[in-house]
Amino acid sequence: MSDFSSQTHPSERRETAPPPPPPPPPCWTPAGHRAPLEASAMASPEPCAAAAAPGSGFGAVDGVLPPELLLEVLLRLPAKPICRLRAVRRSWLSFTTDRLFLAAYAAVHPHPLLAVLVDSFPSRCCVDLVDLSGNVVEEILGVGGECRVLTASYDRVLVAGEHHRVSVLDPATGSVSALPFGIAEDMARRNGMRPAWFAFGQTNSTGEYKLLRILEDLEDGYEADPVCEVFAIGDMNGRWRKMESPPGYLDPSYTNGVVFEGAAYFFLDHWQMDPSYYFATGCIPSFDLATEQWSTALQGPVNRILEEANGTLNYADLTDRLMLAQLEGTLCTAHFNDRISAVDLWFLVDFENGMWSKEYRINVEFAFDGFGDGVQPLLVTDEGNVKWKKCQKKRSKTDVRTGVIAYWRI
Repeated sequence: MSDFSSQTHPSERRETAPPPPPPPPPCWTPAGHRAPLEASAMASPEPCAAAAAPGSGFGAVDGVLPPELLLEVLLRLPAKPICRLRAVRRSWLSFTTDRLFLAAYAAVHPHPLLAVLVDSFPSRCCVDLVDLSGNVVEEILGVGGECRVLTASYDRVLVAGEHHRVSVLDPATGSVSALPFGIAEDMARRNGMRPAWFAFGQTNSTGEYKLLRILEDLEDGYEADPVCEVFAIGDMNGRWRKMESPPGYLDPSYTNGVVFEGAAYFFLDHWQMDPSYYFATGCIPSFDLATEQWSTALQGPVNRILEEANGTLNYADLTDRLMLAQLEGTLCTAHFNDRISAVDLWFLVDFENGMWSKEYRINVEFAFDGFGDGVQPLLVTDEGNVKWKKCQKKRSKTDVRTGVIAYWRI
């Protein structure tokens, strides 16, 4: 994959304190479980190594620090600084390439995995867990045809199939469990495949996992209010429960909501509403997974984007060009400006006042030539690279394997 340079905006970059270092493992044996990273990524399993006391198995290391203390320091560093430290002394090179150190480092810094739907009917239909090098780490069978991956997080992979029926995949056991039928399946049978939106996440208060599903409805051939349903994952007597409809038409191009701090966020559809209304509110609607209520409190960066464009962009130009993500611990809006072949990343810095900061402008040149749609940042690696996915309208079939484009360094 190509490695593209980016143009940053230092004057607009937020000053954030570095995250606290992860606790070192109690022994050299990797944890062996998958911790969630992003909505579409999981942490990779690592083979277990023989347990040993920290620092054992290494010879003397030149310098002041003993091996045990040096280990504690290095386990807290990203991969790139460690590679630089290898050039300091040969003993440090030997230390950081030892299999015991690599196993311990892998336990603290699990590699992200992408969930990729492979649909080559009739020979093979499954979900592959793929690392960032394109290697298939795990294959989950039995997902059925005509599916799409909704999310891969919290040790689960969720896929939507025929009539928007949802199945939960457990990568640890390879099991596939279909959720009960709800209103959406009934509507899909009556009216055909209508657009659907999904969001999966955890409540802040109880840690309960919930799945949100929204489906467009038709009554006598005319659009009606979308139907909104919630399902509590893990509920022994689980069933879909009908909720209040969204406060406006949701963007039909990109249908996976982004869950941040216990609420699912979506974009409104620019084509379905009066621009003056959107500018007056500038809101990004959200659904609180705990209270199960909709809100329009969060102000989006649309007005700032148009102000900075200085007349070169208008309201309609933003259609199919905005994507939501969660990056660096906050909400992020990616604006793909195909007129100048650049992607701007806007980060939410003040929720109460709806303040967003454009921290990066990434010049993509010809990498996204002919996209016609938005691009979504999936995750940021320890090395500071952004993993992107090409996003097409939901009525088109997309192979996610070709949708993952490249790395950009930020």
